[in-house]
Amino acid sequence: MNVQYPVMLALENRRVVFYGGGRETAEKVRGLEEAGARVDLLARGYREGDLEGAWLVFAHRPGNEGHAEIFAAAERGGVWCNAVDDKPHCAFTMPAVHRQGDLTIAISTNGVAPALAARLRAKFQREVGPEYAAFLEYARALRPTLTHATFEERRAAWYAIVDAFFERLRNKPETLLPGPTR
Repeated sequence: MNVQYPVMLALENRRVVFYGGGRETAEKVRGLEEAGARVDLLARGYREGDLEGAWLVFAHRPGNEGHAEIFAAAERGGVWCNAVDDKPHCAFTMPAVHRQGDLTIAISTNGVAPALAARLRAKFQREVGPEYAAFLEYARALRPTLTHATFEERRAAWYAIVDAFFERLRNKPETLLPGPTR
């Protein structure tokens, strides 16, 4: 078993190089840009110097063309590389992701069965709706009011708040969002 360590990356103003094209590339690039990354999309193979100042690199070339070269350059430069559907040339894999506001649910199968991760994401999309985003907006506003408390008091308060949210979700979900219907 190949256990990977999960992280959430802060990509604001970080340079990401993406070799590729097509629909899947466009979706991945859009997600990187939503995270604040500065993405350079190259519809060609690797050239010396391409990865200068890059933080991440993605290779999504037809037939995995040039992935080994891109991966080797990334390794030499200390840049994390993901070669789509080419696990030997990946320093990391991409999870299936579902977002609701500040809530991010990432599902990984360590590259073994991405279709399972996609199906689980679809399940979360049906079950984890906009009420979670609304709750997190409320929590963001509430957070500063709890700073005076000790760590133990803050932890107890947050667990009570989250437990009350789940209780209301079970018993009166229609009250969690503004408007007449969900």
